[in-house]
Amino acid sequence: MNCSMARALSNPSIMYKAQTSKGDVIIVDDYREAYWWLKANTPEDARILAWWDYGYQIAGIANRTTIADGNTWNHEHIALLARALTHTEEEGYRVSRHLADYILIWGGGGGDDLAKSPHLARIANSVYRDMCPGDPTCRSFGYVDRQRTPSPMMEASMLYKLHSHGSKPGVEADPNKFSHVFDSKYG
Repeated sequence: MNCSMARALSNPSIMYKAQTSKGDVIIVDDYREAYWWLKANTPEDARILAWWDYGYQIAGIANRTTIADGNTWNHEHIALLARALTHTEEEGYRVSRHLADYILIWGGGGGDDLAKSPHLARIANSVYRDMCPGDPTCRSFGYVDRQRTPSPMMEASMLYKLHSHGSKPGVEADPNKFSHVFDSKYG
């Protein structure tokens, strides 16, 4: 057993040391900054839609209601959240506008929300079979090559549009449905 890995996993952190592509060592503080932004700039009764991984942090640091967290045991609820994020922008908006006032998407590569999204699509498809008809593992949602080219299904998703808005040529979230309100420094 690797004890240093066990220690690292036992002490999760919302701030961490990283290295830029130029080799500079930085402290990534994006999570805390985003949660503080939520606390300072949203109504106290605001409901935040984000993947469940961030639920406890949103509740504990931002003091805002989150749609799901690590204690959400209802699989259908998690599948609905996954459906809102991975379905088309129109369907995602239709579902999310009834659940939440704000949507939090983490970007920045590696383990960000877009990297996790094929798993989210599989979770959505486990309950909502129309996500990927006849394809229980929802292989039609994801990257099609090593250059991270999105499949047509991923490219049409609300998550992809919100994640890549303004950072990839031709990708824009519908300005009649969404307002971009915060960017973190590194993500």
